[in-house]
Amino acid sequence: MDTLNNKLIESKNLTYKVNDKFLINDISIQINQGDIVSIIGPNGSGKSTLMKLFSGEINPTNGYIKIQNKFINEWDMISLAKERSILSQTNNLSFPFKVIDIVKMGRYPYFNDQNNNHKICELLIRKFDLKDYINRNYTTLSGGEKQRVHLARVFSQIWSDNFESKVVLLDEPTSFLDIKHQFMLFKFLFELNLKGLTVIMVLHDINQAIDVSKKIIMLKDSQLLNFSNEKDCITTNNLKKLFDIDLDIVTSNKLDKKIITFKN
Repeated sequence: MDTLNNKLIESKNLTYKVNDKFLINDISIQINQGDIVSIIGPNGSGKSTLMKLFSGEINPTNGYIKIQNKFINEWDMISLAKERSILSQTNNLSFPFKVIDIVKMGRYPYFNDQNNNHKICELLIRKFDLKDYINRNYTTLSGGEKQRVHLARVFSQIWSDNFESKVVLLDEPTSFLDIKHQFMLFKFLFELNLKGLTVIMVLHDINQAIDVSKKIIMLKDSQLLNFSNEKDCITTNNLKKLFDIDLDIVTSNKLDKKIITFKN
């Protein structure tokens, strides 16, 4: 990847509509290599649709997306799979696969590298605290355990010695996770970000978004309300526009960050 141009994902006039209803309306943004970006907004604002467009799962009605300065529809499936992976909002599997077999699904683009594939899957099994679940029937797991299995699968897909060209798209990654495993996930994301990984995720907890993000995308009514660094984006005025509710922002000097609370 050209280190002189750190633009990783670019959208221009990105629009997606179904039956004349706009789900994403004219969004132009640039996400740079090494960004950690959270997408926040009310239900139905277009967050998951934007993630699907970024990943290439669906095609825009108008506008375009580029990854590494290449139109997303010009990528072949295997090459793209090695550069970006996505955790969908819902992951429905009703077959009794073993946990290890689901994690290995992420390594499909590297089918001919079986020895390395096994080592990578074992590493991610440990990272997501799944060592005691390797041979468990997936359908017998709790919601949080299933989420950790899919997170391990998603990261196995882009695992590499060099993450500088890679992006992971996580749609509500903390769903069903207890506080311990939320902490472990964000710690892991920070570690990989230091190695160059770009992270884009949908979060509903505003305080989490503030805590973990370098930049924040605010979506409302399928349109871009704000995209900027966390300190500029999170204001009482922006939050009022976004959620139609009055929220207080408390600045913690000790933690050097903002904390969002309900207004009394």
